[in-house]
Amino acid sequence: MIRSGPPEDTDGPGLPRWPLAWYPVARSTDLARGAITHGALGGVAFVVFRTRSGRLGALTAHCPHMGAHLRHGAVVEDAIRCPLHGWQIDTAGACQGAGARADSRADTWPVSEQFGVVYLHPRSHEPSPLPAPSHPESYRWAAARAIPVKADWRAMMVNGFDMLHLASVHHRELVEPPVVERTADGALRLEYVSRVTGHGASDRVMKAISGNEIRVRQTCYGPTVVVEADLGRTRSCAVLGMLPGADGVQAFGAFGVPRGALSSLRAHLARWLYTAFLRRDFRVIEGMQLRLDGVDDPGVCALASYLRSLETFGV
Repeated sequence: MIRSGPPEDTDGPGLPRWPLAWYPVARSTDLARGAITHGALGGVAFVVFRTRSGRLGALTAHCPHMGAHLRHGAVVEDAIRCPLHGWQIDTAGACQGAGARADSRADTWPVSEQFGVVYLHPRSHEPSPLPAPSHPESYRWAAARAIPVKADWRAMMVNGFDMLHLASVHHRELVEPPVVERTADGALRLEYVSRVTGHGASDRVMKAISGNEIRVRQTCYGPTVVVEADLGRTRSCAVLGMLPGADGVQAFGAFGVPRGALSSLRAHLARWLYTAFLRRDFRVIEGMQLRLDGVDDPGVCALASYLRSLETFGV
């Protein structure tokens, strides 16, 4: 069911739980040919699998025959086989097996992958393009293993637009006022310039690379944010997505650097720097009960308004 953010789709801070958007569900290397992963979005269970030929498929998790959960099935050539009666369901939802009719079909979900991460979109809707930085083909990418965080994804996203915490958590100091605006494709963008005031290992590396002037542009697409950093001598970017679950979120990340000499090594260095930066957030956000009453930070207020404007889905 798709809706425009009614009261029952919000709680606590009044932000939607399930925006209509792309959600990361697996790292590409963790979904090898013949592998199956599963989960739920908006209360609807799904399975995602990779066929023997390498193609991705995504289905509502229960077999249309008698409802067996397909997570217990197996991939056979270009289909997933139900564990109960052996029906084979291909990536288009077509079914074959004893008792299957010509019109027997499973519900399919839009599924795609980029930068080493597999994404799923709520079914019954034409999806928007996957979130990506400008000129993504110019970057060499390294995807990180998902990090479990016992926090609400909305608190994590609000944290990214909170300018006050840059100093208290990340040891960064703003050198120019931040700018917040809506983009032509309907996302929310924040731009700011900061310098490093911390003395940790990652702080020292970042200061050396950037000349201590870091220009950041981050663009929110619901549960995914694209971060582009101009470090003076070089650039880097990250696509960070969150998969909500019963016990918090799985935080996925893909990190890019300009192609060229030693780009693989530099991509892994970027992954380390971004991950070190994010782990500072994860430590303080775990268990947070997000409250927005009386908050006047312009980035936080703009993000809250943006999230409330999004279409939502769920049962």
